Amino acid sequence: MEEFYPEPDDNLKKRRFIEYKTTFIDPLFPKDKSIRIADLGCGYGLFLDTCRRLGYLNYEGVELLEKFVNYANKELGLKTVARDDIFHFLESKSDGYYDVVTAFNIVEHIKKEKVQYLLDLINKKMRHGGIFIMEVPNADSPRGIHTFYSDLTHEFAFSRTLAQELLHVAGFDKIQTRYQPMRRNPLIKLGQNIVAKLFGSEYPLMFSGNIILVGYKK
Repeated sequence: MEEFYPEPDDNLKKRRFIEYKTTFIDPLFPKDKSIRIADLGCGYGLFLDTCRRLGYLNYEGVELLEKFVNYANKELGLKTVARDDIFHFLESKSDGYYDVVTAFNIVEHIKKEKVQYLLDLINKKMRHGGIFIMEVPNADSPRGIHTFYSDLTHEFAFSRTLAQELLHVAGFDKIQTRYQPMRRNPLIKLGQNIVAKLFGSEYPLMFSGNIILVGYKK
């Protein structure tokens, strides 16, 4: 499936830097630059590169596809990206090791029967009060369903209720739900708001392709 994910160009890297900084790192990350960060299914390493550029010191990632790992290692100079299965990678770490774990668009690729074990494992490897961020296709949204069916390796999409419950069962607390940035055109936003109300839904829930869950280890 590597051919479906072309190498990022400069414009994409700039957009991702801004997105990761403003959506995740600035509002959610501890200010202590020495925290331990893991990005699961890190792809080309753009999130980890953002962490490094913002001054964080202890970051690592895991990715199964060789093409992605080679790019992260050679093009971005990230020497802490391992080529490995995420289960084996996490199982090799001591309990309570990480302060922040991220999983952007990776959990939907995991077999259904292994999802809860993965979330339990993530929780186990995090310190108390640590932050877990998960982004997955939004089953409550037509755009999310399109996202789900756009990749043959997707196992399923997540409704908000399902995603929250899975994180709760895994031992996460203070669970927050966020959405991808919405349309900025006010007329489009107005129209989407009206449609959402007609269907008894919420504007961001119905029109965001992905749903983002933030949970804290109890």
